[in-house]
Amino acid sequence: MRKLQLFVAVLLALTLVLGACTTQAPVTEAPVEEPTEAPVVAPVETEAPTEAPTEAPVAEEPIALNPYLGSNKLDGNGAPATFFDDVHIRKGFSYAFDWQTVVDEIYQGEAVQSKVLALVGMPGYDPEAPYYTFDLEKAAEEFKLADVDKDGIPAGEDPDDVWETGFRLQMAYNTGNTTRQIYAEIMQANLAAVNEKFVVEVLGLPWPAYLAAQRAHKIPIMTAGWQEDIHDAHNWYQPYTTGTYGARQNLPADIKAQFKALLDKGVSLVDPAARHAVYQQFNQLYYDLAVGIPVVLATSHGYEQKWIENRVLNPIFSGEYYAPMEKTGGADPTTIVNASMGDTDTLDPALAYDTASGEIIQNVYETLVFYDGIATDKFLPQLADSWTVSDDGTVWTFHIREGVKFHAGGDLTPSDVAYSFERGLLQGGYSSPQWLLAEPFFGVGMDDITGLVDEFASADSRETLIANPADKLVAACETVKSKFVVDDAAGTVTMTLAQPWGPFLATIAQSWGSIMDEQWVAENGGWDGSCDTWQNYYAMVSADNPFSPIANGTGPYMLDHWTPGEETVLTRFDGYWGTPAKTERVAIKIISEFGTRFAMLQAGEADFIDVPVEQRPQVDEMVGEIAIYDPETNMYKAPVPVCSVNVDLLGLDRFEICDTPNDMPLTLYYGRPGLSQDVLIYNFLVE
Repeated sequence: MRKLQLFVAVLLALTLVLGACTTQAPVTEAPVEEPTEAPVVAPVETEAPTEAPTEAPVAEEPIALNPYLGSNKLDGNGAPATFFDDVHIRKGFSYAFDWQTVVDEIYQGEAVQSKVLALVGMPGYDPEAPYYTFDLEKAAEEFKLADVDKDGIPAGEDPDDVWETGFRLQMAYNTGNTTRQIYAEIMQANLAAVNEKFVVEVLGLPWPAYLAAQRAHKIPIMTAGWQEDIHDAHNWYQPYTTGTYGARQNLPADIKAQFKALLDKGVSLVDPAARHAVYQQFNQLYYDLAVGIPVVLATSHGYEQKWIENRVLNPIFSGEYYAPMEKTGGADPTTIVNASMGDTDTLDPALAYDTASGEIIQNVYETLVFYDGIATDKFLPQLADSWTVSDDGTVWTFHIREGVKFHAGGDLTPSDVAYSFERGLLQGGYSSPQWLLAEPFFGVGMDDITGLVDEFASADSRETLIANPADKLVAACETVKSKFVVDDAAGTVTMTLAQPWGPFLATIAQSWGSIMDEQWVAENGGWDGSCDTWQNYYAMVSADNPFSPIANGTGPYMLDHWTPGEETVLTRFDGYWGTPAKTERVAIKIISEFGTRFAMLQAGEADFIDVPVEQRPQVDEMVGEIAIYDPETNMYKAPVPVCSVNVDLLGLDRFEICDTPNDMPLTLYYGRPGLSQDVLIYNFLVE
């Protein structure tokens, strides 16, 4: 290095001497982006010195310190930007986390440690897979194996490395999220117990700042939360490696490539056993590289009045599916009342991407296939009464049910089915769920229609999209339409995928697979089906969407009215093609304050309500019987009486089960693992 510096110094001195004797041509400088902080630059002389200096002045690199890494150096008062690219650092942190504290303190004993990213019932879910446990001795061993200063000497043998110097960094959470705050405090306390020189500072940030810092790759260690869109392993493995969170933790290209190879192979298989074998390899790789650590799966704790019967408690549903429910008591047996916290955003199935909207849509609209009871991985015919798939898994043919009426009076046709999918794919936009449909039809990574137009240059910008040449816009639309072939005589719609897609049925069973009446959509200001006009509807937002406040489906309930901020009321559709809804009306009340919801439950004015975890002890005292989840059958057992409730105890110990029924009004459904989880992830290159 010194030889190189001397050579540069001599070369620069000769250049300066020659420059004093010649006429210098004007130089046009390339534009330079303005740094976020003013750079520190050594003084530069304006004239060539009369004598060549022994060393030429060297301009220092601009310094932009990351605020979450202290000094940004391995000096005991910070950490370098590449701190977490050392696998032993990541493993040390992983062994320092205490899952049981999370289960007991946050979830009151009602959660289980997540061992892999996949959830129960999915290919890839494997309780025998390797996973990290709380073990401070192993944490210390890993930190001593680290080589943060990259000199080839393990930290335990190097006085200049992390074990002796220590580190200081900040672990941020979004203010008000006490769960994430506790995660950070657990890591803070346990790392200090491993080595008093290991300092983690817990920092609360407003949500916009927390999200912006994540997206800018600035947070060294963070909590990533995910609630699945479809109950399939791909929807969990992809976001945490090649997708959203893999990007936020700056995963190196070689690591991403390893995961992508497994992702592409797994999603292209249809046979669950074959997919499981691929995802087992994924689990091992995720563990070996310690990319992140899944935290816990909270288990179900849902209440209903005893007079409610036939409720289908499928956790993949967007809220409740009301058609099978019967009400045998209460002040008004003709109306099911749900006191909820969240209001609808839009009733357009192609745009809705929240559970409150999805709950209305799944009761008013229908899909080609739907979930079989409480199973998250089995499907029954709905608007398609049968289907076939080609041997290579790319061509799906659905026979469309005859005699189905839309609520506004139109007849369901195969053309409506093709149009609904085409409309959704062309409407696109990243505020919608359409990326889930785009990848099966366009290919892995092609998650928006703009990828077919201008390689995503106009993503989420209708104005930019419209500026594209007309022939490009028409060609993209024609590509979409080529994926769907309608045969009215046979009553079928054939769909051709870009590649085999294992979770295809799971993808189209959700609300964004709902079928709309093409003629009704056009009459109410929607796309007319022409390839000359689709771009005018791209990246629709709920406020400007004519189908946000209205609905016309084929489902067992029809929309009576939606009063934003107050309630949504559904009424039974008497022209329904299948088994009619058991109850005449459904009223979903928007009640933001828990005390009011609880009072409605106590008075029998609500059949079920939203209950935050911290409010459960208050409601548990009203439980008269409990239905406990059986993982072997994936079903709840028959309800059994509860004699007493001790809210000072955790988990199932809280409830004394007996043989004698009591007069408490509620049934509690308990113990089924949920479909959302947090993962602690490490930033491989903090910016």
